[in-house]
Amino acid sequence: MAIYQYYLAFIPKVGLLKKHGVIPTEINVNTEDGYFDANTEQYWELAEINFDNVKLEIDKLIEKADWGNDEECFIWKTETNVLDNDASMSINAETKKIEHLSFRADLREPQLKFLNGMLDLAKKKEMLLMDRKGKIFSPQYNEIENYIKNSNSFKFIENPEKFLDDLSKGKITIE
Repeated sequence: MAIYQYYLAFIPKVGLLKKHGVIPTEINVNTEDGYFDANTEQYWELAEINFDNVKLEIDKLIEKADWGNDEECFIWKTETNVLDNDASMSINAETKKIEHLSFRADLREPQLKFLNGMLDLAKKKEMLLMDRKGKIFSPQYNEIENYIKNSNSFKFIENPEKFLDDLSKGKITIE
Protein backbone atom coordinates (compact mmCIF):
# COMPACT_ATOMS: atom_id res chain seq x y z
CA MET A 1 0.00 0.00 0.00
CA ALA A 2 1.34 3.38 -0.94
CA ILE A 3 1.68 5.79 1.97
CA TYR A 4 -0.67 8.30 0.33
CA GLN A 5 -3.53 5.78 0.01
CA TYR A 6 -6.32 5.52 2.58
CA TYR A 7 -7.86 2.06 3.02
CA LEU A 8 -11.54 1.36 3.65
CA ALA A 9 -13.51 -1.89 3.46
CA PHE A 10 -17.20 -2.16 2.66
CA ILE A 11 -19.52 -4.01 5.03
CA PRO A 12 -23.20 -4.58 4.24
CA LYS A 13 -25.37 -2.80 6.78
CA VAL A 14 -27.94 -5.60 6.77
CA GLY A 15 -25.23 -8.17 7.57
CA LEU A 16 -24.07 -6.18 10.61
CA LEU A 17 -27.67 -5.80 11.82
CA LYS A 18 -28.43 -9.50 11.37
CA LYS A 19 -25.24 -10.52 13.18
CA HIS A 20 -25.23 -7.97 16.03
CA GLY A 21 -28.80 -6.61 16.20
CA VAL A 22 -27.34 -3.08 16.10
CA ILE A 23 -24.63 -1.32 14.14
CA PRO A 24 -21.47 -1.56 16.25
CA THR A 25 -19.03 1.34 16.31
CA GLU A 26 -16.23 -1.08 15.52
CA ILE A 27 -15.54 -4.74 14.91
CA ASN A 28 -12.58 -6.85 15.89
CA VAL A 29 -9.77 -7.13 13.36
CA ASN A 30 -6.90 -9.57 13.53
CA THR A 31 -3.36 -8.51 12.68
CA GLU A 32 -1.47 -11.08 14.75
CA ASP A 33 0.06 -12.76 11.70
CA GLY A 34 1.09 -9.43 10.19
CA TYR A 35 -1.87 -9.35 7.81
CA PHE A 36 -5.13 -7.47 8.19
CA ASP A 37 -8.16 -9.78 8.61
CA ALA A 38 -11.58 -8.43 9.54
CA ASN A 39 -13.51 -11.64 8.80
CA THR A 40 -16.08 -9.69 6.78
CA GLU A 41 -17.30 -12.87 5.04
CA GLN A 42 -19.78 -13.43 7.86
CA TYR A 43 -21.51 -10.10 7.19
CA TRP A 44 -21.62 -10.63 3.44
CA GLU A 45 -23.03 -14.13 3.91
CA LEU A 46 -25.99 -12.62 5.77
CA ALA A 47 -26.60 -10.00 3.08
CA GLU A 48 -28.35 -10.39 -0.26
CA ILE A 49 -26.25 -8.06 -2.38
CA ASN A 50 -25.74 -8.90 -6.03
CA PHE A 51 -22.02 -8.83 -6.74
CA ASP A 52 -22.58 -8.18 -10.47
CA ASN A 53 -24.34 -4.88 -9.74
CA VAL A 54 -21.56 -3.79 -7.37
CA LYS A 55 -18.91 -4.81 -9.92
CA LEU A 56 -20.61 -2.78 -12.66
CA GLU A 57 -20.76 0.30 -10.40
CA ILE A 58 -17.05 0.05 -9.63
CA ASP A 59 -16.32 -0.43 -13.35
CA LYS A 60 -17.81 3.05 -13.87
CA LEU A 61 -15.33 4.58 -11.41
CA ILE A 62 -12.08 2.82 -12.21
CA GLU A 63 -10.66 0.46 -14.83
CA LYS A 64 -9.93 -3.19 -14.15
CA ALA A 65 -6.33 -4.13 -13.54
CA ASP A 66 -4.72 -6.18 -16.29
CA TRP A 67 -3.67 -8.80 -13.73
CA GLY A 68 -5.22 -10.88 -10.94
CA ASN A 69 -8.79 -11.09 -12.22
CA ASP A 70 -10.72 -14.36 -12.44
CA GLU A 71 -14.21 -15.66 -11.54
CA GLU A 72 -13.65 -15.15 -7.81
CA CYS A 73 -11.44 -12.07 -7.67
CA PHE A 74 -11.81 -8.65 -9.25
CA ILE A 75 -9.15 -5.98 -9.07
CA TRP A 76 -9.35 -2.39 -10.27
CA LYS A 77 -6.35 -0.10 -10.53
CA THR A 78 -5.51 3.40 -11.66
CA GLU A 79 -1.82 4.06 -11.39
CA THR A 80 -0.03 6.94 -13.00
CA ASN A 81 2.83 9.16 -11.88
CA VAL A 82 0.35 11.29 -9.93
CA LEU A 83 -2.54 8.96 -9.04
CA ASP A 84 -2.88 5.52 -7.44
CA ASN A 85 -6.41 4.32 -6.61
CA ASP A 86 -7.46 0.69 -6.40
CA ALA A 87 -10.25 -1.63 -5.31
CA SER A 88 -10.65 -5.36 -4.87
CA MET A 89 -13.55 -7.74 -4.45
CA SER A 90 -13.57 -11.46 -3.80
CA ILE A 91 -16.63 -13.66 -4.11
CA ASN A 92 -17.50 -17.16 -3.02
CA ALA A 93 -17.38 -19.43 -6.08
CA GLU A 94 -20.37 -21.50 -4.95
CA THR A 95 -22.74 -18.90 -3.52
CA LYS A 96 -21.62 -15.99 -5.73
CA LYS A 97 -21.79 -13.77 -2.64
CA ILE A 98 -19.21 -11.12 -1.92
CA GLU A 99 -16.72 -12.15 0.77
CA HIS A 100 -14.57 -9.03 0.75
CA LEU A 101 -14.77 -5.61 -0.87
CA SER A 102 -12.28 -2.84 -0.19
CA PHE A 103 -10.53 0.09 -1.77
CA ARG A 104 -7.58 2.39 -1.29
CA ALA A 105 -8.12 6.01 -2.24
CA ASP A 106 -5.21 8.21 -3.22
CA LEU A 107 -5.49 11.25 -0.95
CA ARG A 108 -3.52 13.33 -3.46
CA GLU A 109 -6.37 13.19 -5.99
CA PRO A 110 -8.01 16.57 -6.61
CA GLN A 111 -11.54 16.67 -5.16
CA LEU A 112 -11.03 13.02 -4.08
CA LYS A 113 -13.16 11.90 -7.02
CA PHE A 114 -12.56 8.16 -6.53
CA LEU A 115 -13.10 8.28 -2.76
CA ASN A 116 -16.35 10.18 -3.21
CA GLY A 117 -17.47 7.76 -5.92
CA MET A 118 -16.90 4.83 -3.58
CA LEU A 119 -18.79 6.63 -0.79
CA ASP A 120 -21.70 7.11 -3.21
CA LEU A 121 -21.59 3.40 -4.09
CA ALA A 122 -21.74 2.50 -0.40
CA LYS A 123 -24.76 4.78 0.11
CA LYS A 124 -26.53 3.40 -2.95
CA LYS A 125 -26.01 -0.24 -1.91
CA GLU A 126 -26.66 0.38 1.83
CA MET A 127 -23.16 -0.49 2.92
CA LEU A 128 -21.01 0.89 5.70
CA LEU A 129 -17.25 1.36 5.73
CA MET A 130 -14.53 0.09 8.02
CA ASP A 131 -10.95 1.25 8.45
CA ARG A 132 -7.92 -0.93 9.28
CA LYS A 133 -8.57 -0.56 13.00
CA GLY A 134 -12.12 -1.93 12.70
CA LYS A 135 -13.87 1.42 13.14
CA ILE A 136 -17.26 1.46 11.38
CA PHE A 137 -18.39 4.57 9.47
CA SER A 138 -21.42 5.60 7.51
CA PRO A 139 -20.49 6.49 3.95
CA GLN A 140 -20.44 10.24 4.50
CA TYR A 141 -17.24 12.19 3.97
CA ASN A 142 -17.81 14.20 7.17
CA GLU A 143 -17.89 10.87 9.07
CA ILE A 144 -14.42 9.84 7.94
CA GLU A 145 -12.76 13.23 7.44
CA ASN A 146 -11.13 13.43 10.89
CA TYR A 147 -9.88 9.84 10.63
CA ILE A 148 -8.35 10.63 7.26
CA LYS A 149 -6.71 13.78 8.62
CA ASN A 150 -5.22 11.80 11.51
CA SER A 151 -4.00 8.97 9.28
CA ASN A 152 -0.39 8.32 8.38
CA SER A 153 -1.34 8.85 4.74
CA PHE A 154 -2.52 12.39 5.34
CA LYS A 155 0.40 13.20 7.65
CA PHE A 156 2.84 12.04 5.00
CA ILE A 157 1.20 14.11 2.26
CA GLU A 158 1.14 17.22 4.43
CA ASN A 159 4.77 17.01 5.54
CA PRO A 160 6.83 14.00 4.36
CA GLU A 161 10.00 15.04 6.20
CA LYS A 162 8.23 15.48 9.54
CA PHE A 163 6.38 12.19 9.03
CA LEU A 164 9.61 10.28 8.38
CA ASP A 165 11.36 12.00 11.28
CA ASP A 166 8.46 11.16 13.65
CA LEU A 167 8.42 7.61 12.36
CA SER A 168 12.14 7.16 13.00
CA LYS A 169 11.70 8.54 16.55
CA GLY A 170 8.78 6.17 17.26
CA LYS A 171 6.24 8.98 17.50
CA ILE A 172 4.28 7.41 14.65
CA THR A 173 3.55 3.72 14.23
CA ILE A 174 2.84 1.95 10.97
CA GLU A 175 -0.90 1.50 10.34
